[in-house]
Amino acid sequence: VEKMKAKGTKQILLWSLVLILVGLLLLVGQFIEVGPWVWVAVLTVGGVCGLGLFLTDRSDWLVLLAAYILLAIAVLIAVEALDFLPDEAISVYVLLAIACPFLAVYIRNRSQWWWLIPAYTLAAVGGVVILAEGAGVNENLITAYVMFAIAAPFFVVYVRDRSQWWFLIPGGIMAAIGLGFLIAENALAVLGALALIGLGLWSLVRGFRRKEPADDA
Repeated sequence: VEKMKAKGTKQILLWSLVLILVGLLLLVGQFIEVGPWVWVAVLTVGGVCGLGLFLTDRSDWLVLLAAYILLAIAVLIAVEALDFLPDEAISVYVLLAIACPFLAVYIRNRSQWWWLIPAYTLAAVGGVVILAEGAGVNENLITAYVMFAIAAPFFVVYVRDRSQWWFLIPGGIMAAIGLGFLIAENALAVLGALALIGLGLWSLVRGFRRKEPADDA
């Protein structure tokens, strides 16, 4: 019970510090202009303090999550202030920043695999943003990417547990639809060439590995 009280005290301490600093900045902002780097500094201080509190008790993951949120927002403001990244890159950063905590929960406890669902979804949406805005890819190729992204989890489930063969049905349907869009864009020839190059490299590496024991003998 006392340990839980200590965790609650640390969380209250962290958020109280952040609220006081933000309140002071808002108050000062009524009289003088507060630049983005001031906000970056305040959020960074709050995040570092949160990390310090977490290191005193590494079981208090809520404090770590709060510190992560503060630092992620600080990085976002800094990137926007520097203005050296396009808008789509900032959007992808936000999506991946949200996905990271879900991935961290899964890494900490592999039995809680369902945390991968939102992490994968956010990462896949980030890929759509890159293709649509950053790379300027055709709509058919974007649709193909979406179909393959939907199909991938079904194939992963089957590979992990071969008894779940029925996962191949929706996965195969989605992959076939994606393949159809690739054929429509004549992108299949490019993928085929890349596949042949990859197969050649794999064969070359495997040949060298087989040759080494013979040379030793």
